[in-house]
Amino acid sequence: MPSKSQFIVALEVLGREQSIEVIVDAKKLESFSSDKSVYEAHLPCAAVRPDSLESVSSVVKLCLQHNVPMTPQGAASGLEGGCIPRHGGCVIDTSKLRRFDIDKANSCVWVGAGWKKLELLKKVHSEGLHFGPDPASNPSVGGMCSTGGSGMSTLKYGTTRENVLSLRVVTPSGAIIQTRQVVRKSSTGLDLTQLYCGSEGTLGVIGEICFKLHKKLDFIAGGIAQFNTTEDAVKSVVEIRKLGNLHSLIRCELLNKGAVVVSNQELGTKLPVAPTVLLEFADSEPSLEAIRRDFSVLETIFQSQRATSVRFLKDGEELESVWEARRGCLLAAGKFRKRKGEKILNTDVCVPLSALSDTVVSTEEDFAKADVPCVICAHIADGNFHCFIPFQTPEEKQRALSLEFRMVRRAIANGGSASGEHGVGVGKVKHLVAEHGAHHIAVQENIKKALDPRNLMNPGAFYPSQVALVSINPDAKL
Repeated sequence: MPSKSQFIVALEVLGREQSIEVIVDAKKLESFSSDKSVYEAHLPCAAVRPDSLESVSSVVKLCLQHNVPMTPQGAASGLEGGCIPRHGGCVIDTSKLRRFDIDKANSCVWVGAGWKKLELLKKVHSEGLHFGPDPASNPSVGGMCSTGGSGMSTLKYGTTRENVLSLRVVTPSGAIIQTRQVVRKSSTGLDLTQLYCGSEGTLGVIGEICFKLHKKLDFIAGGIAQFNTTEDAVKSVVEIRKLGNLHSLIRCELLNKGAVVVSNQELGTKLPVAPTVLLEFADSEPSLEAIRRDFSVLETIFQSQRATSVRFLKDGEELESVWEARRGCLLAAGKFRKRKGEKILNTDVCVPLSALSDTVVSTEEDFAKADVPCVICAHIADGNFHCFIPFQTPEEKQRALSLEFRMVRRAIANGGSASGEHGVGVGKVKHLVAEHGAHHIAVQENIKKALDPRNLMNPGAFYPSQVALVSINPDAKL
């Protein structure tokens, strides 16, 4: 058996001294080598599960001392390869960071980065409050902040970034900082909260988050509208957005015809096979009067945009079935071709509402020309949509990546973004200069160099230069 490196020996000593779980077994490290993306796995030389920011700080300082790269990792549910340890090194698993301090007077809560979305939602519901961001998967909240994953409820509650009041972060030097005081207004310096949100572990480890909380609304209803074309469906939502935010509207999502087909086939849902807009409303009044008023406004708009069917759905089995089609669309897309080992490239772009219809329609046309099923599930009221592209062979993977490339460049050309919520990781790096311009990217990379001059925090991701600034300790590879 080969001898342990000096770094591993020192890490195990630190683990014993501070009760930090340390994993160095190669088989166990495989679970830290990848995320949910299609990108290549890389094995770290070690992983740790600290249970406090002070322990995270100690690990960071040790890695800095031994010149070992670090990759923060939450639920590893990312879709762009952002938490894959591409240069080996030490994975810092945040799952044991479990702080929970609720402040009802100020409608906020401090939580550790290891909390997952659904368990946090359940916990704050027990306190009569609500956590707004709602990604379709069940990520860690630290990962949500690191990538900007927001999901389906931004109409009512805003994006994840808009729900973050403050952060506690371990910097690349091992210092522990709080990004701002938890107050409504602060004009005392740069907004470090927003700097760290979306930085994907490249500027430090997000360890604790103070989230805004909302009033829990107990009474739910929904709506559904079908159209002959995706274009009509999208245009109806653009018209809805011109109204501003309606009081009770929580979610407004779109499934194109391809998404309805795969959901019906694989999930047993029974939606009419047509482009479909899904609505969900919530209110505090059991009469549902406010919800029905809002639905009536939307119904008029749908009908003016040639909807073939518009229905109000009370809370219950039918409403749940409709939303199952949306929540399960990704899973269904991976199964409908009945091919063992099928993988899915999950794409993500966001465009201005004024360009939304043209962008979506052009994307469907491009898929049709390539003879690839076009399965679109969209946070359509945000201008944010995903295509789920199945592949199995290397040739099919390349075709999928080519479709994604054109989809992203089409979005950027229309004034949009290469990613609305999945982040940059390694998958979207190649689009950043096209979206932002070289001078903008130079500002971002200079911030990285200032805060992490050795490029040890998640090297190989996020920044177009992708160049390590110093040679990495060879012991960082297993």
